[in-house]
Amino acid sequence: KMAAANVVVQDNPRRGRSLIAAAPVSKGDVILKEIPLVCAQFSWNKACKYRACSHCLRSLESATEMARRLSAIKDLELPHTELAEVIVPVRCQNCGAEYCSEACRDTASRLHHQILCTRGNPDHILVHIEESWKGIHHPPETTSIELILRLLATCLQAESDAHAGVFLEFCRVYERVVGDRLVQHVLLSDKFRHQIDAMRTWIVDFFVGTQHPLLARIQPWLNPAGFRSLLAMLGTNGAGIGTSSIALYDKRLNSAPLDPVDREQSDEALDKLYDIMEEETGGFLDCEGSGLYQLQSTCNHSCVPTAESSFPENNFVLHLVALRDIAAGEEITISYIDVDMLRQSRNARQQYLSTNYLFTCDCPKCTAQIANPDESDPDSEEDEDAEMAEGDEGAAPASALRVVDGLTGDDDIFDDADMEA
Repeated sequence: KMAAANVVVQDNPRRGRSLIAAAPVSKGDVILKEIPLVCAQFSWNKACKYRACSHCLRSLESATEMARRLSAIKDLELPHTELAEVIVPVRCQNCGAEYCSEACRDTASRLHHQILCTRGNPDHILVHIEESWKGIHHPPETTSIELILRLLATCLQAESDAHAGVFLEFCRVYERVVGDRLVQHVLLSDKFRHQIDAMRTWIVDFFVGTQHPLLARIQPWLNPAGFRSLLAMLGTNGAGIGTSSIALYDKRLNSAPLDPVDREQSDEALDKLYDIMEEETGGFLDCEGSGLYQLQSTCNHSCVPTAESSFPENNFVLHLVALRDIAAGEEITISYIDVDMLRQSRNARQQYLSTNYLFTCDCPKCTAQIANPDESDPDSEEDEDAEMAEGDEGAAPASALRVVDGLTGDDDIFDDADMEA
């Protein structure tokens, strides 16, 4: 059961569902904590040696290891490394998948890994499916073909049909909201049609080949229309997840009782490190993936959001935090686009949201800018001028945390998802 007595989910004829504050919320409050129904690390993020737990996405590198890799300084030393988290990964004995603990390994096996384990075979069909996905979905990534595979496998390995029912309801709500606009989703464009059809065929062949007795549970997603709907639903409802052993270490360092001189030196060292890593990686500092969350997915978008998602525990536990005071009965909104995009013009924001999320934003900011749709925020223009002065060639930003209309279920079917707000 997810304890979230301070929020309620309401039907929204135009948007599907909305998350509403049931009681007053103060700025900075954690509105809810939640773990995903299903999640997966992004394919390119994993290929670029961002090591994350294959279940909870906890960063597996030590802060020093991660800092050395991202800064390209092999002998870099961090101050007060005794504050850093130390993880001794455990592996799947068959395929070598890494986990942060035996508990995560056992949970993954129970949920989906029994079916999806490749047994270390480099020619396994699932390996080819992921490589094909990487060929059409480059960074900054927004979803993962692994997310679909895990969702389908979870439905098969579940003890009851309830899991499939929850995911089917996600798709029904999504299709009801977007209607005929589904074909306009960027992932379903003609540019990728042949690759998507080929991956669907491989996925069907894989699951049919398992000869699992409960294949009927996932049949709605194995036909072309169902598969494309599932892909688009996960691409838009999936919330970005970012974890970092450096960020956790930084948080602990900030809370440590250091003397003033030590504090100044440590802060200077960390500031310099972040500058170096930013220059080396172009902003890709985290282990990144996406997950499907029951409650958080009901948050609608606003360009002036009242809340934001964060992952301060260095794993997939999502904290929904209030950005300002929220009154009882007020809708809780988040931004589906990153800070830089929020500063762009109304036209730029509308175009991005229409292409990736299939709706036209009518939030207070967009409504106020109707008369000046091409005008950007002053901060945005200043940032662009600064980047040009520094010779920045426009490295791609890290994936934004984003999610669209979904639903929440009443059934307690994911027993490892018990969280208290």
